Amino acid sequence: MQSKITYSKANGDKSGQKNLTSIVFSHIRSDILLGHLRPNERLRIQGLSDRYEVGATAIREALSRLLSDGLVDSEDQRGFFVTPVSRDEIRDLTQTRSELEGLALTKSMQLGDVNWESQVLSAFHRLFKCPLPSLVAPAQLANWSATHREFHETLIAGCQSPWLRRLCALLYDKTERYRNLSGKRSDAQDRDINAEHRRLMEATLSRDVELACQLLSDHFWETTNLILGIDFDEFNNQ
Repeated sequence: MQSKITYSKANGDKSGQKNLTSIVFSHIRSDILLGHLRPNERLRIQGLSDRYEVGATAIREALSRLLSDGLVDSEDQRGFFVTPVSRDEIRDLTQTRSELEGLALTKSMQLGDVNWESQVLSAFHRLFKCPLPSLVAPAQLANWSATHREFHETLIAGCQSPWLRRLCALLYDKTERYRNLSGKRSDAQDRDINAEHRRLMEATLSRDVELACQLLSDHFWETTNLILGIDFDEFNNQ
């Protein structure tokens, strides 16, 4: 999938170059998370320059930033390549996400006000009304994915910790990468995803910390267990 970047800037404008790098960074990151750039795939500077129709400098700077996100690796003689995936990593991601997002959810239940409660209800309503992935064409999956993400972000929005929310967002992205690569959606195998979200919402608004955190962890592991059933050798592009 080609991702041409349309961008113009004044010659010699350093802020323009910085903005261009940020745009390239976002495009490459998105293509990795969506699986358009496969695990272990070499990221050749010239190839990416052609793909996104931007200069080599912006590509190099963007790849350097992606190293810190753990989505790109580099080695001598090989250069940059997309970080491989593994069963051990998705298990670690899920366990860490359960613990960290559980902490954020706990703080939200302790500190969240009436406005936060209203936002949780609204986010759940939008998600409940959004057609499940199994019922829509692939091109419409982005709408459900965005609404699903909004629901989970709203649950922890009352924690009053920008850093905690930022770390949870990073773990969400890395977990979504596995789901996108595997093709496994949250509603697979007759799973009642709407019921899971409803129970989680109700426990959260009831401020039942123990139950809400357990439901959240169960919710994450349901998806991960589906992903673990996939042949991981097919994920990593050799």
